[in-house]
Amino acid sequence: MKVGEIEGTPQEINDFCENNGLNIEDYLYKPEKPLSRSLFIVPSVFYIIFIILLTIVTALPHKWRTFIFLVGCCCSLWLGVNIQIRFKNTWATAFIIICGIAFMLVASGDITPLGLLDHAKELKPN
Repeated sequence: MKVGEIEGTPQEINDFCENNGLNIEDYLYKPEKPLSRSLFIVPSVFYIIFIILLTIVTALPHKWRTFIFLVGCCCSLWLGVNIQIRFKNTWATAFIIICGIAFMLVASGDITPLGLLDHAKELKPN
């Protein structure tokens, strides 16, 4: 068994740490359990359902469209947080959240795809 620069049997390593006043727990850590797939699948499925509802069902009252839009944005945020926890990648997290909200805006009819591209061009530095 090898811990850092120390090599020996588990008992030798434990004795070495105790004799030198070290706490072996400070040097060992348990790896994090990976997030279950359901934590990625559930918000994705709900997000797709809400996109479909906003796109296809046009006879919904304004209050219901607003509610579906907000819950869809929450699903996008939920998925982004899961990606941050799992992969620890801020760029991927931001991309998922921003694209999720942009797609919800297009699906709800608040902005057109062409308008979305115009807004993206405005954000691009010259």
